[in-house]
Amino acid sequence: MDTRMGTERPRAFDPSQATPGLIPPRPGWDAPELRGSNGEGLANYLGWLSIGVGLAQALAPERLGEALGMEDRTDLIRAFGVRGIVKGMGILAQGHPTPWVWARVAGDALDLATLLTRIGPDNPKRGNVAAAVAAVAGVAVLDVMCATQLARH
Repeated sequence: MDTRMGTERPRAFDPSQATPGLIPPRPGWDAPELRGSNGEGLANYLGWLSIGVGLAQALAPERLGEALGMEDRTDLIRAFGVRGIVKGMGILAQGHPTPWVWARVAGDALDLATLLTRIGPDNPKRGNVAAAVAAVAGVAVLDVMCATQLARH
């Protein structure tokens, strides 16, 4: 104990004291939520993600619309936000979140279709749209993986 500041000195990390499942058992990055899991841990993460993104869409659709060159679609952005909040709550509240995660997959398809309408050269914010498409596509992969894993159990 270092009494100068009244705090303990930091100790070296001891993997044997870590919470099981948080440290991969083999070298390199591995997705512990997916390995040997029924997908519920990832489903909870996706539920919270739905609520967070949904709140941003529902509360600031004008800012998102401006950032994406979709100022004329703020009502749609707000509706997508409400949809996300409902799906997130459904995932977190249900003992069996599988249908809600599949609903996320369907929502990802709708989001991608909507975004792709504004990726053309006439949109000066198409770089932002491309980044949003990449983000939604990445999360869609997680959604499909989670839904598939949940459906198997």
